[in-house]
Amino acid sequence: TWPSKTFETMYLLICILTVLRACQGDSPAKPVTPLTPADAASLLEHAIRNTRAQASYETTFQSRAQKPGSAPIDYKGSAVWVAPQVLYVEYTATGGDHKKIVRAGDSAWVYHTLVDDWVSDAEAGMAGAGKGIQNPDDILAAAAGHTADAKLVESGLAELKFTGQTLAKILKGQGNVNDLDWDKSSATLRIRVDEQTRVRQLTVDAVLQTKGEKPESLTYTAQVDVAG
Repeated sequence: TWPSKTFETMYLLICILTVLRACQGDSPAKPVTPLTPADAASLLEHAIRNTRAQASYETTFQSRAQKPGSAPIDYKGSAVWVAPQVLYVEYTATGGDHKKIVRAGDSAWVYHTLVDDWVSDAEAGMAGAGKGIQNPDDILAAAAGHTADAKLVESGLAELKFTGQTLAKILKGQGNVNDLDWDKSSATLRIRVDEQTRVRQLTVDAVLQTKGEKPESLTYTAQVDVAG
């Protein structure tokens, strides 16, 4: 018998971590040019690399999705990037829906309260759980591929705009995204960098277009705060 569900969660993480340590890849490559804080691309390249290269870090996040004429759906939670490729997420959504998720690489498990056990994300009806806003590395990886498009809003704050499949990757796992027309959707991602050139905050403001004969424009906002 497990002493507690917290202990069970940590035991599962340790088991996964033990396996992954034997097959971890290299940490994100260092930027080829020195840091230029006044250049948005340079600032993001260094900050994203420094953040993703950490052995572990934690985030808290909150987000809201709303469509015209409907009540908003809110998410609030936290995530621990335990080690490269190993993530633990816990959040509560509108209505008191509480979730615990462990993601290791391409595999994920969700704590199922009805069976009092961990099941795969597919078995829990949550394929892709622990991705997108819930997974800080997903956002940073997407931003890393588009640093050349960044602009500096003010000292330590850079901005990127996304559409299409890059936006789809960032918002993966945030509700029924299969009904969205990504090519007609857009989002602004702002990244705040601290004095140690690490990412400290991410904000997302998006307008998402639905598919169908009567498309609607949904609004989506999110904030992710990063602690080293």
